[in-house]
This record gives sequence, structure tokens and C-alpha cells, in this order.
Amino acid sequence: MDGHQFRDGAKAALPIVLGYLPVGMAFGILAQKAGLTPLEAGLMSFLVYAGASQFIAVEMISKGIIWFPIVLTTFFINLRHLLMSSTLSLFFNKNSLRTLGLLSAQLTDESFAVAMSDTSKILNRPKYLFGLQMTSQLAWISGSVGGAFFGSLIDHKEYGLPFALPALFICLLVLQIKGPNHFWMMVIAGISSLFFKWVFPGNWYILLATLLASGIGVAIKSKVQSSKLKGEKE
Repeated sequence: MDGHQFRDGAKAALPIVLGYLPVGMAFGILAQKAGLTPLEAGLMSFLVYAGASQFIAVEMISKGIIWFPIVLTTFFINLRHLLMSSTLSLFFNKNSLRTLGLLSAQLTDESFAVAMSDTSKILNRPKYLFGLQMTSQLAWISGSVGGAFFGSLIDHKEYGLPFALPALFICLLVLQIKGPNHFWMMVIAGISSLFFKWVFPGNWYILLATLLASGIGVAIKSKVQSSKLKGEKE
């Protein structure tokens, strides 16, 4: 049964794999141009495993910036993982803290989106999520190492590799729109993120837009559930 869970999770990772391979290659190319070896690029994708932060890190490395600002920048960019991991933990209340730690270490925006698209598949099924996340990370590492190896032979801008990640997010977003409320939450999140990006410097707009949209989403869900309970009583 556990083996089936892992295989099902690996199969569910296919859309992520198709996006991670080209984006990972784009990262590997930039890492190679910043002076990193294929081994170093692969280790960063294995140990850090945070796409946007890795792109920013190699840019900072190429400019000769010391390690502490890079670590600090990565920390703030990835604060959204606090929200995602706390949400996922509700579906693994029968599992140990060690299991939750391992699941959180491999969490990404894309794996979170796929996992939350059908929560019945992840409810106290950690091996399903392991299969989803490990397959995704292997694709990311493979793309990173491949890009670092062949970076000098590829013009990543000419092949449109930088758009692979936004395209992946768009596909995952469309898959999660299952009703009018989901559609309007998408609109609110998009508009608020643009507003916060205009008002605040850096990457704070990601966290702020997430908090705002999540809060409104919880309020709408609570109102809908209250209306249903009221209707049943009547």
C-alpha cells in the first residue's frame, strides 16, 4: 500500500517535472556563468531547493557579495513556506514531528499547489507526498546539473527558458479554479500582489498578497459554511 502511495505521488508530479527541467536548466546556466561548478549547482538544488532564492543567490554570488546577505535574503523570500507548511500539517496530524520535518524540507510552491488540488490524496498519506516531492526535486536537480554542464552551449533567453516557471504556475493555478469563489480569489491575489509590489520594495509583496488573499478566502469559506449550517437547521 505504501509503495502504491509513493508511485501515485510520483505520477502526480509529472506537470511539475515538465516545468522544473527547463527552469532548472536556466538556473544551471546562470550558476555556471556565475562561476559555480555543476557539482556546486547540484548541491545547491539539493540542499537549498528554493527556485527563486537560488536565482537571486547566483546573481549575488556573481557580484561578489558575501554569504550572510545571501542567507538573509533567502530567509525572507521563503517566509511564505511558513504559511504553506502550517496548512499542510493539518492533513498529517497522525504523523510524527520527524515526518513533518522531512515533508517541510522538500516543500515548494508547485508541490503545495498539486497537493492541495485534491487533499483526499494526502490526508495522513506521507508517502504520497514524499513521492510527489522527491520526484519534483530530482527533476530540479537534474535540470540544474544539466544546465551547468552545457550552459556555455545554450542561450537560455533565445529558447524562452525563463518563462517556463511562470507558465508552470499558470497551469497549476488554472487546475485549482473549481468555482466562482476560486476565480475571484485569483483576481484578488493578482491585483493585491501588483499593488504591494508597487508600494513595497523587494519581495514582500509575495508574503503580503498571500496573507491578504488567504484571510479573505478563510472569511468567505467560513461564511459559506455558516450559511449551509443555517440552511440545514431551518
